[in-house]
Amino acid sequence: MEQPALAQRPWTARQLILPVAAAAGVVACLVAVIIAARQTGGGGAPPEPGPMAMPAGAGYAAFTVERAEAGRLAVSGGTGASELALPPGTRVWVLEPAAPGDIRPGMQAAVIGVPNEVRNAAIRAIVVGEGGTGGATAGPFAGHEALGEAAALPLVTGRVERVEAGRMVLATAAGEAAVWFAEGAPLLAARERTSEAIGPGDRVGVLLDAAGQPDPAAGLLVLPGD
Repeated sequence: MEQPALAQRPWTARQLILPVAAAAGVVACLVAVIIAARQTGGGGAPPEPGPMAMPAGAGYAAFTVERAEAGRLAVSGGTGASELALPPGTRVWVLEPAAPGDIRPGMQAAVIGVPNEVRNAAIRAIVVGEGGTGGATAGPFAGHEALGEAAALPLVTGRVERVEAGRMVLATAAGEAAVWFAEGAPLLAARERTSEAIGPGDRVGVLLDAAGQPDPAAGLLVLPGD
């Protein structure tokens, strides 16, 4: 199945988290993200599709960085925590603007969007990365955790098989899917950096532990601010 999508330009956190004024407004009208398993043989009509089923994801919280100091971040929002202590060696992935030419076969990709009741979606971002645990895009992160929008989820995820003619082709759990790069929408690459890359105004995604508390030791996903 084929899936339209997006391209590059330096985007700010505010532009991505709000309905991405220009890009998401257009893409919301034009893009339908539907995953359908291919049927072989048989001559009957295909079965009626059921309701859109969203993937289960790890619990997380998104915070806004107020101050960044050695070994700690003063934050607001999220679960109400005011400080995140960063253990030595904390892994950090930063969502940076990317171009289709930055994508290579073998990378993991996630189309992040907000679904609705008619099996359509407003696309917030396309995130690519070197891959991580359990098919995640970067480390333990699917790619949506730093956006700060609870309804934004990975609608399509998969391994990049090839990049060609303005699109990337993914191997997904439901079969092959193509994501087209339209002009003006956010394509982001999750690149590993150090905690020194985090500054005030950045939005940080943090996974939650079994007690529901932020666990920076598992890593941080960062969306740069203004």
